[in-house]
Amino acid sequence: MLESPNMERRAFLKTLGIGAAGLLGTAFWAGSRNTMRGGCYLQLGTSISAGTGSTHGGAAPSIIGERLGMFAINGAFPGSCAGQHKFPSLDPVSLYAIASSIASGDWSAQKRTGEPVRDSSLGNLQATNFSGVTHIGLEYGANEFRYDRPIGSDDDVGRETFKGALNHSIALLRKSCPTARIFLITPWWLPTYDDRDSDVYPNEVGVFLRDYVAAMLRVAEINRIQCLDLFSSSGVGKANHRALTHDGVHPNNWGVLLRAMLISSLVSKGV
Repeated sequence: MLESPNMERRAFLKTLGIGAAGLLGTAFWAGSRNTMRGGCYLQLGTSISAGTGSTHGGAAPSIIGERLGMFAINGAFPGSCAGQHKFPSLDPVSLYAIASSIASGDWSAQKRTGEPVRDSSLGNLQATNFSGVTHIGLEYGANEFRYDRPIGSDDDVGRETFKGALNHSIALLRKSCPTARIFLITPWWLPTYDDRDSDVYPNEVGVFLRDYVAAMLRVAEINRIQCLDLFSSSGVGKANHRALTHDGVHPNNWGVLLRAMLISSLVSKGV
């Protein structure tokens, strides 16, 4: 027997906790759409944005596009970091490298991997007319934490540090898409690489997940762009994250829907 939409909604809200109910609202679950129409949303990020483990086609970006009446492009690559990776083979799909390829139009650095999600994202980006992109969401931080990447300083602009890669990439994207609204998206709560409490245990270089979130908020401030702080405002934490992920990290269908709602809410509010 199928559950009613209200029963389904109540069950989902229960997994999030009482405080999250206000984040969702009845309109989203009733299938209504925001009034925003037109434009193009580009999502760059990691496997979390790429939709690894979710059965939603195209994951959160496609749902965002549907809700807002926008064309949506998923340019996220599983395993990627903003800058230099712990594993050099993943450097070509870093934000730093992708932003450089967008600026130059040269995609030779991004080789076909035979991995369907990565190949799909690369094809999406190669086919994009970036002059028509109106909104760009940059979702990073999770792999920096889990792969022990250095945070760096506010004035860094190199791929060696998290802040440096973000600063450099934002500058390149501003030149390539001068009218696009660029914003950052932090990770929500997730465990350490060895599945411990990330509020208590740092990564191998002694840095906590919350420190990467703080770094993103600071980079957003420096570059005068917005930052969607899912770590602090998504309602997802250690008590309920497994109900919204299929492996403790990657969103399941419920998690994808929640992320899509939160991101589309930011986009629809304007500058």
